[in-house]
Amino acid sequence: MIKAYNRSGFTLLEVLISLAIMGMVMATVMQTVQQTRMAVDAIHNIAETENVGPRILDQIRNDIENIVVSDITDYNLLQGEDQTIIGAGADKLDLIVNRRSYIPALSDDGDRLLYPYLNEVGYRLKQNPQRSDFLELYRREDALVDDDPFRDGSYALIYDRIVSLDIQYAKRPDFDIFWEDNWDSKVEQSLPFAIKVFLEIEIQPRRSIESLNIIQANRARLSFTDVIHIPEEKRWRFRHHFQPDRLADAQDDSAGTSDTGGMGEAKLDDVTGGSSLGAPSGSRNEETKEN
Repeated sequence: MIKAYNRSGFTLLEVLISLAIMGMVMATVMQTVQQTRMAVDAIHNIAETENVGPRILDQIRNDIENIVVSDITDYNLLQGEDQTIIGAGADKLDLIVNRRSYIPALSDDGDRLLYPYLNEVGYRLKQNPQRSDFLELYRREDALVDDDPFRDGSYALIYDRIVSLDIQYAKRPDFDIFWEDNWDSKVEQSLPFAIKVFLEIEIQPRRSIESLNIIQANRARLSFTDVIHIPEEKRWRFRHHFQPDRLADAQDDSAGTSDTGGMGEAKLDDVTGGSSLGAPSGSRNEETKEN
């Protein structure tokens, strides 16, 4: 007697259907992964475009706006020098600022770290050692102020793909402002009316074929410009710090001749620009005219 054996398994049709379903699932997964990668690339590129350049300019702006007028450095408060490296603008800027330092300093007893609010700050560029067609931007900071406020300190790398950095200075407000390439506050005996910063960088885009279709998502080279005005109050204080003896004499004369019809007061006004509040009366008009 012949026994019947049960044969279990898949038919060819079942195998083909299973392979087709698996292929559809894999295709869906791959498409999802590709779309996710494209979105990540685009978001990264747009974020780089919007953040890197403006953040660098914001850092420079914050330092310039917090420049401090002090006589402890013989009026060496701001010094800008026009320089070039590999044919590109690589200007140097040094100043003394009144803002909390990023780098701590040891206290006199050496037991604790302090973050001074009076610091030397500078910006330097040098050639990128790995990619010679780019520059590296460093921010110098030295806690407190010494006899040479434009040297020494600690350097922190800000960005390593700088194309150029040009800094110019305007001496006074005017309809057609003349921008100078160099500035020394001790030589000029004044602070500039405004400082213009031009920055050109190259971002590091995450390129994918798909994200190339997104407008401005893969722009590699970008330029930014910012004009920073130094407050008139600081400029006025700096100018008159160069004549402390004259101011003192005027104040003495004002106190000694208060009963002579205001002659001493008139002399003091001549020195201080006609304002008893510590700012020249024409300063606001100049700024209004400029705006």
